[in-house]
Amino acid sequence: MEEVDLVIIGAGPTGLFATFCAGLRDITSVTLESMNTYGGQIPTLYPEKTVYDVQGIPRIKAQDLADKMYEQSQLFHNKIQFNSNVTDIIPTNDKKFIIEVNNEKSYTCNVVLLCSGIGRFSPTKLGAVGESEYDGKGVFYAVKSIEDFRGKKVMIVGGGDSAFDYANMIEPVASKVIISQHNENLKAADSSINTFKKSKKATIMLNTEVKEIIGDGNNLTKLRIVNTSNNNTEELDIDALIIAIGHKAVINTFKSIKLEVVNRYIKVDGDYKTNIDGIYAVGDVANLTDQPKFALIAIGGAEAYSAINNIKKYLAPTAPRFGGHSSELNI
Repeated sequence: MEEVDLVIIGAGPTGLFATFCAGLRDITSVTLESMNTYGGQIPTLYPEKTVYDVQGIPRIKAQDLADKMYEQSQLFHNKIQFNSNVTDIIPTNDKKFIIEVNNEKSYTCNVVLLCSGIGRFSPTKLGAVGESEYDGKGVFYAVKSIEDFRGKKVMIVGGGDSAFDYANMIEPVASKVIISQHNENLKAADSSINTFKKSKKATIMLNTEVKEIIGDGNNLTKLRIVNTSNNNTEELDIDALIIAIGHKAVINTFKSIKLEVVNRYIKVDGDYKTNIDGIYAVGDVANLTDQPKFALIAIGGAEAYSAINNIKKYLAPTAPRFGGHSSELNI
C-alpha cells in the first residue's frame, strides 16, 4: 500500500482546490475520484453553461473553469486518480487510516478530507413509456453540447432553474423550445423565466405530463402528452426531450466508520473536523449548522483552504496555521 499524509476524496471543484492547497502547504496527498474525469457535476450536468459567481472571473464556460481548476491542482504535482471509488475508510491502531479503493486496500494516510459533493448522483427518471428505449436517441438529462439541439424542436420537462437554464442555452440554435410543467408552479428565477418568455420560439405548457416517448427505433419523433387538468391527450412532433426534474444523490458511506450526518450533510465543527479524529469534510457534503448551506464553488474553495490549513496544524502541531500568501511564491 502507498502511504501519503492526506487522502482527498472527490475531484470536483472543492477537491481540486484542496489538492492545490495541500501542495501549497507541502502536504503529500492523493485525490481519489470515482468518475473518469475531474470537475464533479460540471462535466455531467452543465459543461456549456456560463459561470458568473467565481471571484475575479466575470464569466467563464463551466468546462473551461473545470479545466483551469485541474491545471491549478497540478502545480505541485500531487496525484489525482480517476475511476477510484472509495469503498471503505478503515481506522488503524496507530491513528492512521487504510483507504479501500474499488474494494482493494490501496493507501494508508494520517488524514482524510471528504470533498465528495452530493455523492454519487444519477438523474431522476420521468417514468414514461419509451424513456429507456430512447435514452441517448433523443432523450437527454442534461445539455452537454448545445449543438445537439441545432434546428430541432425540443421539449424540456421541468419548471425549475435547470429547465429554464437549459431552455435559454439552446434557444438560439433550436427551432422551437417548449417547457412542460406538470402543475402551474414555475420555480426558476424570475429573470430566467422572463428571458425565455421573450423568445418567439418559446412555449410554456402547464399542467402537462409526458406519458409516452415514441420513435422510429433510432430516434425520438413524437411525444404523447396529457393535460392533467382535463385528461385530454395529444401527440406532438418533437425531435428531442430534455428531462430536468432533478437528480438523486447517495452520500458516501463507509462500513468501518460512522460519520455523524444531519439533514444529509456530514456534521463538522469550525475546523471542518467530523466526529472522527483525523477525518475532515468540506463543500456540498458538509455543514457547520443544521441549516441549508450555499452550494457554491467559491464557498467550497474557501472551506477547502481553511480545512487544509487546519490539517497542516493537525499533521505538524508546531507549524503555523496560516501558510502565507501565494503571491510570495515563485511556482
